[in-house]
Amino acid sequence: MPFFLVIIAALVVAAILIWMKESKTPYALLGVAFIVGITIFSVFFWQSRKAETSLRVVGYSSKIFESDLVKWNVSLQKSVGENELSSGYKTMNADVKAFRDYLVSQGFKEDDISVQPVTSFPRYDNYGNMSGYNLSQEIFLLSENLDKVQELSLNPDFIADRGMVLQNSRLEYLYTKLPDLKKELLAAATEDALARAKEISGSANSKLGKMREARAGVFQITEPFSTEVSDYGIYNTGTRKKSISVTLTAYFYLR
Repeated sequence: MPFFLVIIAALVVAAILIWMKESKTPYALLGVAFIVGITIFSVFFWQSRKAETSLRVVGYSSKIFESDLVKWNVSLQKSVGENELSSGYKTMNADVKAFRDYLVSQGFKEDDISVQPVTSFPRYDNYGNMSGYNLSQEIFLLSENLDKVQELSLNPDFIADRGMVLQNSRLEYLYTKLPDLKKELLAAATEDALARAKEISGSANSKLGKMREARAGVFQITEPFSTEVSDYGIYNTGTRKKSISVTLTAYFYLR
C-alpha cells in the first residue's frame, strides 16, 4: 500500500480514538464519517490510477513444421442389381479383404488398418423405379510412413484392377507432438511480448516491471505462408508441411 494511504489510515484510527474519548457532540461522528469516506475514496482513486501504470503488448510466434503421421481415408463403392444385394455384400467383403491384405503386403501393420461396416443405398432410375443398390465401405490407414502412403494413394491401380469404384480417397496429415510444439510457441510468444514491452517502455523513459497478466490466443495451424485465421483456431490437415502461429497478450507493470 502507498505511504500516503498508510498516513490516511492512521489519521482515521486516531480520529476514532479521539471521538470515542472526548466527543460530547454528535457532530464528531460526522467528522469521523467524513474522514472514513475520504479514506475509501483515496483507495479507489489509487487503484484507478494504478491501472494506468500498466502496459499492454501482444507477442507473436510462428513456426513451419512437418507432419509425422498420415491418415488415409478410402471409401469403396460397388453397384449391384435389385436382386443382387446378398451377393453384393459378399463381393464387397472380398474386395475389402483383398485391399487390406494388399496394404499388409506393402509393409503396413494390421493394427493400423480400420474397416467400417458396409452401408447400402437404393438406386433409382430416371422414372423413379428402384434399379438396384449402391454399396459403400470405408477403410482407414494410420501410418508414420508418409512417403509410402502418398505413393499408394496416388496410384490406385489395385482398386481399379478389381473393378471397384473409388468413391473417396483423402489424406489427412497430423502431428503427434503438437502439445510440445504449442508450449514452445507460447514460450517464444512470451519472449516476443517481453521484448516489445522493453522497447516501448524504453522509448517512453519508463521502467518495466513484472508481468501482471498474460492471455494466449488460439492456435492457427495452416498451410505454410497462409493468411487464413479464425476466432476458434484452425487445424489444417490437407498439407504435409504446416505453419503454426499464436499470439499472447501480456500486461506489464510500469514503475
